[in-house]
Amino acid sequence: MWKRVCEAKLDDHTIELSPDQTDAWKLERNTWQLVQMLYTERTSTLDLSNSKLPTNPYLPPLDVVNAYLPKSKDLLELSTIRDWLYTCPTSTHPTEIRRGYWPYTKAALRHASQKNQPISHVSSQTRIVHELDPDAPLRPISSQVILQSGHESNRIRDQDTVNNGQLRRLEQLDEEYDRAMIRTLYEYVRAGEIDLATDFCRQCDHHWRAASLSGGRLFHDPDLSQADMNYGSLPVDGIFNDNDSLDGNLRGSNTSPYGKMNRAGCLNRKLWKSICLQISLNQSLSTYEQALYGALSGQISSVLPVCYTWEDHIWCHINSIFENQVDKILESTEMGYYWTHGQLPPPKRKVRSEPKYLNSRLNEENFESESSDEDFEEGINEKQNSNDENIKVAMNKAFDKVLRSENVTLAESARNPFHVAQMWLAIDKINDLFTTFYNRLQSATEDFTTDHLSHLLRFFAHLILFLRSIDQKVDNEASNAIIRAYVQVLEIEKKHDLIAFYVAELQQESGVETYAKYLISLGPLADRQTRRTALLRAMEHGLDLSRVACTAVTMTLKDIQQAKLSSNRDHGLHWFTRELTEKQTELIRSLEWLTIDQTTYFDALVQANSLIRYFLSSGHPNAARQVLGSLPPDLLGCVANEDVSQENKDGEDLPERSSSASTEILEFTQYQDFFNCLELHVEVNEVLSHRPVEGCGAVELKEYTQVLDDLCTQLHTSIVNLLKLEWLQDTKLEKTLTTSNSEKDGTSKRVSELERIRKIYIPELVFRLHGALVDSSAFIVQNLRRALDLASVVADETYKNYLEFLTDRQQESIKNENGINVEGGGTKNKMKEYLKEIRQVNLLILKVSSGKNPLRV
Repeated sequence: MWKRVCEAKLDDHTIELSPDQTDAWKLERNTWQLVQMLYTERTSTLDLSNSKLPTNPYLPPLDVVNAYLPKSKDLLELSTIRDWLYTCPTSTHPTEIRRGYWPYTKAALRHASQKNQPISHVSSQTRIVHELDPDAPLRPISSQVILQSGHESNRIRDQDTVNNGQLRRLEQLDEEYDRAMIRTLYEYVRAGEIDLATDFCRQCDHHWRAASLSGGRLFHDPDLSQADMNYGSLPVDGIFNDNDSLDGNLRGSNTSPYGKMNRAGCLNRKLWKSICLQISLNQSLSTYEQALYGALSGQISSVLPVCYTWEDHIWCHINSIFENQVDKILESTEMGYYWTHGQLPPPKRKVRSEPKYLNSRLNEENFESESSDEDFEEGINEKQNSNDENIKVAMNKAFDKVLRSENVTLAESARNPFHVAQMWLAIDKINDLFTTFYNRLQSATEDFTTDHLSHLLRFFAHLILFLRSIDQKVDNEASNAIIRAYVQVLEIEKKHDLIAFYVAELQQESGVETYAKYLISLGPLADRQTRRTALLRAMEHGLDLSRVACTAVTMTLKDIQQAKLSSNRDHGLHWFTRELTEKQTELIRSLEWLTIDQTTYFDALVQANSLIRYFLSSGHPNAARQVLGSLPPDLLGCVANEDVSQENKDGEDLPERSSSASTEILEFTQYQDFFNCLELHVEVNEVLSHRPVEGCGAVELKEYTQVLDDLCTQLHTSIVNLLKLEWLQDTKLEKTLTTSNSEKDGTSKRVSELERIRKIYIPELVFRLHGALVDSSAFIVQNLRRALDLASVVADETYKNYLEFLTDRQQESIKNENGINVEGGGTKNKMKEYLKEIRQVNLLILKVSSGKNPLRV
């Protein structure tokens, strides 16, 4: 699938890609092709490693190799890698098909013959060949030149002035065409298209060259292999497609009539390879002709000069390793012995007594001792395992050699992340690949551009997901780090609809935390619908919604633990008129993650209480009131119903959860009572600020007094009830409900915060009620008596509200704070201030009593 995506990107002409981007997409496409081919082989359910080898000593070489291939995992993968390298060659230089064999040279010689002009005379001027056989350009000029004119042959001695080591040439046009044709043939071989190369030669009337290219085909005779068709041979692919014979001689009169029309391949492949090797080392030939036959024979040094890319160099080495492995199978195994040595292998008993066999490699590997068929199979398997190790070692050396090349361009290409990925994939060390890339991420921003890094992260993330989907083991630490890095890229590119998919592929803990960070990154400006969509998308991809939401809120509120709280405890109405800061808004809106789904309502209640405590203890009741208003109206009811439902479902009461839910609900309702008192006080002050003007009518004054009296009564009742209900004292958690140290620390912090809040707001409520009663006494004189009664409630030993006015208790509360630093903690003696206010009330009572008994006022 990913390969098709890359191809679509490259074929999309509506997108303008830079050269670097085009190269990156091509490299990724090639890498996905390698992944597909390798893991198709590695995950194949067909296991032939334990299949029994055929016993036919005349088994044709093609069947011998196919019998051994399934027994070697590394050899199969080596063949697959070579096939893959065939699919990613460099640019090609196709040559047109031209009929005729050296037509211009032939015409020159024919022209000389028609004029009865000695060929030597023509050659001395143009230095063209005297003959038209394929080896003519390779023969050095000799003092003996054969002249052919008509049907007569004469030997003429020419006194040439050139040295014997020099060679004659073809006509220029023939020579140029030959060079182009040979390069095209090499490119066909580089692409694994031997059939196209031979067909091209035949169409150009170069049948001899077609035959020279076909000698690598393994000999195959269906009649000889029919008796052993039950072994697990692999399908014959392009490498061993031997439907055509090497040449006509194999099907000619020198072969037996028995099955001759079905035979294919080369009987003398070993001889053919040795000749190809000699050709590749012949410095008289062009570079591409040496490379052509070097590639066919598995030679390296002659091929490297025409390798210009990393893929070319790796193909050269892999091709050599594979050819050597095939030769080793044919030469050093009992089944391949007949076709390599021209005779059946010696009997095992005789081999042990004949020194000439003891010194041979074949006997060392195959006939060291007499054994049963089972022992022989076991020996073959052991040898194959050793052979697999040799293949891996050879591949490692090949990749390392290219990586350490003195060619700067080649070495730099080898360090390209896609080529590094291809290397680790080829040698089956995928975890080393992820670890290497993970370690390189630290400096990736310096090594790569933003677009390139994004491209690489996307590729590696998809590779990890693919391997996990086919149950391949990958390093969790490195792979999760890569996916998290790609998630960050998606955040930057604002591809929000994709993030949940990738986060869900992380380990559960890591995935939850990563997606929570993404939710936080949306910021306070994201509307509720955007947040809802992002959170629910996590559930669509298998993430635990409640855990993600709780983690997002916890991570947002963790700053509370380290915050330096500023003092804001001045009395006044400006408490509710101050605008929220960006930080306060962010903290409040973080609770939205817990109110999107009812399953997290309880967590929303817990975090809301925590945030309210934070704001109240830092002197920001305006922000705390916003927390109350941000929660759904049905939150408390849902939490209470969920608690009851859980008890009924489990069939027994869960004391800890039940107690916690009840405590949280009670604490929240007491905050509601507190803000109700403050709002009533605001209303009273609002009414007092609109006093009737002097000289107003009695009706207006009465109506005003009635409204004011009702509000003052409500305010007095609300605050006195709050003081008598031991506000925020009965919500302290019992230490018996906590087990772990973290829970105990949380409980201690909560108790400390509640004590702080009482320390701040019990006196504040008393002062506010006292002030409202005194200010309204001009219209409702009874409020002075209420003010004195309020002092009795404060001093009542039952409720101990007076303790919140004492300086020593304030200092003790500050010392018990768990790391929370409060500037201007408020060391003012509030009791002394309150007593002054009571004294003023008494003076007012004396003043309004006008000589009457003040107790009756």
